[in-house]
Amino acid sequence: MKKSIATLIDELSVTNCKIFYLIDKVQKNEHTKKDAKRLQDLNLFRSKLMNAINKYFEEEQQVKV
Repeated sequence: MKKSIATLIDELSVTNCKIFYLIDKVQKNEHTKKDAKRLQDLNLFRSKLMNAINKYFEEEQQVKV
């Protein structure tokens, strides 16, 4: 099933919040190895979402994955 633009934007917003939370933990040096891996995974997912949004609007996909 193809995701709607609203769903993509919602997922991007939620993903950005999760990334912000984990970055805050890393900056305070309160993170675990699992947190660091999760942060990497979320960044990859965010790139894929941004590419999908760019594709929807027929813009260049400049975000690398």
